[in-house]
Amino acid sequence: MKRIMKGISILLVLSLLFLASCSSSDNEAATGGDKDKIELNYWVPFSGSDGEFMEGMVKEFNESQDDIEVEFMNNNWQDYYPKLKTALVSDSAPDIAVSHVSNLAELLPTDKIESLNELAEEAGIDWTTYSENQVNAVKFDDDYYAVPLDTHALIMFYNNKYLDEAGLLNDDGSLAYEKSPEGFTNMLRELEEKLPDDVLPLVIGSNNIFTFWVWHGLLTQQGVNYMDDGSIDINSKESQEVMSLLKTWLDEGLMPADIGDNSYDIFKTQDAAITFTGVWATGNFETEDDLDFSAVPFPQLYDEPSAWGDSHTLIIPKQDNKDKQIAAVKFADWLADNGAMWAEAGHVPTKPNVIESEEYQEMHHRSDYADVMDIVEYVPTSDRINAVNDIILESLVNINYGHVSVEEGLDEAQKQVEALLDE
Repeated sequence: MKRIMKGISILLVLSLLFLASCSSSDNEAATGGDKDKIELNYWVPFSGSDGEFMEGMVKEFNESQDDIEVEFMNNNWQDYYPKLKTALVSDSAPDIAVSHVSNLAELLPTDKIESLNELAEEAGIDWTTYSENQVNAVKFDDDYYAVPLDTHALIMFYNNKYLDEAGLLNDDGSLAYEKSPEGFTNMLRELEEKLPDDVLPLVIGSNNIFTFWVWHGLLTQQGVNYMDDGSIDINSKESQEVMSLLKTWLDEGLMPADIGDNSYDIFKTQDAAITFTGVWATGNFETEDDLDFSAVPFPQLYDEPSAWGDSHTLIIPKQDNKDKQIAAVKFADWLADNGAMWAEAGHVPTKPNVIESEEYQEMHHRSDYADVMDIVEYVPTSDRINAVNDIILESLVNINYGHVSVEEGLDEAQKQVEALLDE
């Protein structure tokens, strides 16, 4: 009898052990096989190929290690920042999110973005491995509030065939013109004479944000900041000179009026010799097999090299789970370390060692404009900056259309911005 009871006891113990093992296996399967893996929600506002490249980077990161799992969520660009701001103030934000440098000053007043000084140290980030210009753009009162991922700037693209046939290329393939407003304008005039009748010398988005970007770049080349420490200087003589230059190009037919987003297509289909557009257009232009083009930094026409630019950065919302925050910072640094992957979308990496790498240097076009990261001038830091820039853009477009004179348009923008900031 004792032997029977002992046998039953052994069977019972073995059954319990088996059930426990099955339960453990089921739990591991439900949690991905690793209950200790940190899961992060990651929000981005990328469209087109940018979204595809970033999704690929997230997949590679997840496969590269077993400690962190990132869930990628691509949001509609047009309502991204209102959605992100609402999520921040309602404590429902993701663990990590993309923010443009130009939007940081509007998000910081929520007091829901974590300072990275301590977190970066715990995550092992070395800020000296990032380019100085981009790191300075994410510092506020000596606190780091984001990890800079890239620089995307307004640059110049030109059709090698057209410029060569016009005799306007140097032996190294660079443009041959005097580095001044008049020198650039004379080059456009020469192009107009030598190009086929149906090809434009220059195309720019003249009724949209591109006009603001050109104005901003040429204004900062003259050492002028239109909004500095509370002072507004939109209707300066330097600003008037820039818009008079653009009006000259428009009035002489060197570039067409009323051109919006289709400036991309006009250059891509070889109906224009030169265009100013963002680095992100590089991949798009490369899909046109017959288009032989060069991509270089925005041209210096005044005393200082400068260009409009922005940066995608990674912010870490405040939360109680510090392990998640440290993991998020590690993920952000990994993205920057693997900036050559992101550069396929046209963006310039923020780590000099990535730019200097063989992988990046072998990329067609990208290394030709990488120096733009050092000359980018970001828009002024203000929690009202996007509203300010909208006012300026409206006036610049009215000037381009000829609805107002240069002086009238800039003076109206000056008054409206002053009124906005006095509210």
